[in-house]
Amino acid sequence: MARISQEQLAPKEKIRACEWFEQSTDLGQEDGVTRAQRVKYAVQGELHDDFVLEELRVDVARTVKECLALIDELNKYGHSMERSLDIPEKTEDLEAIRALGTFDQLSELIQERHDSLLSNAADATNEYMSLDCVLYNEANEQLDRLSAHVSDGDVHLDSLSILSLDPDRIFYQGRGRVYARLRYESDLDAAMYKGDAIYDIYPFECSFQSDTGGLKEPTFVQGSMKINTDSFSDDGQD
Repeated sequence: MARISQEQLAPKEKIRACEWFEQSTDLGQEDGVTRAQRVKYAVQGELHDDFVLEELRVDVARTVKECLALIDELNKYGHSMERSLDIPEKTEDLEAIRALGTFDQLSELIQERHDSLLSNAADATNEYMSLDCVLYNEANEQLDRLSAHVSDGDVHLDSLSILSLDPDRIFYQGRGRVYARLRYESDLDAAMYKGDAIYDIYPFECSFQSDTGGLKEPTFVQGSMKINTDSFSDDGQD
């Protein structure tokens, strides 16, 4: 069960394509993938070691050691199962429960450390975010179809999460809100602050990307902003 799970999380062909992969001579030329490398891939994927350790400050080596200890424990239960004909039924049931518990610990540990790596990358990138002007212009362009003028709007990026990672690039999804004032007036009325206006808050999603050569301000993916303006046409009925 553990072996199948590892193969799904960390396929051999993908591990062998990683920059950090080193052939294990003990396992032969055809395979050469160790358990430690499977765990490492499940946590950090194809990302370069220097980027993970120096930029994200994630110690994958420590996680690998913890996971290998759990795998060794699982193997002990496996050997016990092979001798199950000589084990009383109650003891056999208890061994099975313990084995499943250890497997759950292993799965949860890998998932937790992988999620932590993604969170660290998103948090670190957030420190470099200064794209208010780009987001504001993009929002204005999209909301322009709803009114003659769009002004006094603030664009807030509330969260940043990672969509995907590869050795050289990180792709992010941003979520936030646009505080818009949709104005319906002539240019003259606008200059005199007259005319009708609608105030509303619209949620949006957008995409960013950055390279893994060093965390810095990501670039906005042009055309990726999607603003939800359903409330504009909502008649207020359930």
